[in-house]
Amino acid sequence: MTKAHIPVSPINAAKAVTPRWMQNIRDFDAVEIHPCLVIGNDSMDNPIVEQCEPDDAHFWCVFGHLRTGGLDDFEDFATEAEAIAFHNRLIAAYPHLSGEEG
Repeated sequence: MTKAHIPVSPINAAKAVTPRWMQNIRDFDAVEIHPCLVIGNDSMDNPIVEQCEPDDAHFWCVFGHLRTGGLDDFEDFATEAEAIAFHNRLIAAYPHLSGEEG
């Protein structure tokens, strides 16, 4: 017995594996790195995260700075070096995220 072939749109397949922030990369104008720690959990058991001093960091977050203001968490990393490497790759791929006008 064979399974029926269900056509899959290549666009939908690509979107399914693409991070949500990357689909909206034009909404960002800079990238920031911040040390973060978990200070507890909310009522749904989701971690509550705050920025902290580097020595207190549980992990490092790479944030996109929205053109309209505010931040959106792109990815989290165990070390500052990993976060910096990701930041640098983003800037190389999307130069408008360098935060420089021009």
